[in-house]
Amino acid sequence: MMKLLKAILVIALLYWAMDATAQTSRVNPPDRSNINHYDPKGKPDGMWVLNEGARMGEPSNMQFGKYDHGEKYGPWYKLDEEGDLVSMETFHHNVLDGEAKYFDRGKLIATGTYRGLNPEREYDTIIVEDPVTGSQSLRSVHNDRNTVRHGTWRFYNADNGRLMREEEYQVDSMIFSKEFPMSKADSAFYQKREANMPHNKKKYYTPPGDVGVLKY
Repeated sequence: MMKLLKAILVIALLYWAMDATAQTSRVNPPDRSNINHYDPKGKPDGMWVLNEGARMGEPSNMQFGKYDHGEKYGPWYKLDEEGDLVSMETFHHNVLDGEAKYFDRGKLIATGTYRGLNPEREYDTIIVEDPVTGSQSLRSVHNDRNTVRHGTWRFYNADNGRLMREEEYQVDSMIFSKEFPMSKADSAFYQKREANMPHNKKKYYTPPGDVGVLKY
């Protein structure tokens, strides 16, 4: 029961944050009648909460975010069986495109950005030539939507939040990597910092300060 209540609390906080405006200091509870709805064409639209059972060795999870007429857009959140945050990923036209954050038992371990390929064009038009007559015609073909790592990725120690490694990507090719080993002089500082981390103070989540962005 406590796990369920924890998950519901997280969903409520993040849902309110995604719909709140900068001018509003007070938020209203989410209208559950507007969750998991379809548009007139039968495509998911608006706020959705998805529950996925365990399969292929992967544990069950809960995901929630928004659809725009069948396509994921904006921040999508995933929680594990315990109700802890696993990931926050940004979508554009159903493709990973933008900021991403990953967590281990609710503790931040990685941040980075994805670049969506062909996120706005599901189909493209090409010229096709008949090998016999030589005549040309236009044909619509399905684009391969994909995503690549692009920009700076940072990896953190889950227990104390210390930056351990940075990697720089250009269209999924790593062009730079740097390790940040911890010296003995840093040890006391990070031990104190770890004790003050939100997850060690039993404060698992706080409402985001910006619309649609979860900050720690």
